Amino acid sequence: MGQSSSRAVTSQDRAILDMKVQRDKLRQYQRRIQTVLDRELAIAKTCLAKGQKEKAMLALRQRKYQEGLLEKTDQQLATLEQLTSSIEFALVEKDVLYGLQQGNQVLRAINKEMSIERVEKLMDETADAVAYQQVRLTLHGLCYRD
Repeated sequence: MGQSSSRAVTSQDRAILDMKVQRDKLRQYQRRIQTVLDRELAIAKTCLAKGQKEKAMLALRQRKYQEGLLEKTDQQLATLEQLTSSIEFALVEKDVLYGLQQGNQVLRAINKEMSIERVEKLMDETADAVAYQQVRLTLHGLCYRD
């Protein structure tokens, strides 16, 4: 009960899917890092409130490290999304090019069927038929006048 004529999965489709899966994993990783950042900040505040300056400083250093990881992850995610978009656009361009090639072939076939000589002959025959019809109408009009 599905589409009976679905197209096969290509290597490009698989590559795009793999990149999107990787993108989703990076986003999950970002959420985990953000959770750690929030937790480290809460720990630092709690330690400061308790007067444990060294533990608060350690929590802030760990938070700083996590911020660096988050920044690197953001860069990787941006690169991955840009690459995915570029590949998808290249596939669209490929499809457009294929369509243009098909259209060009059809146009050539039609032009082969309609040679200039054939068109000129048809135009001459049409002009002759129109002239003949004009003569008939003129003669017909003369016959009824008399």
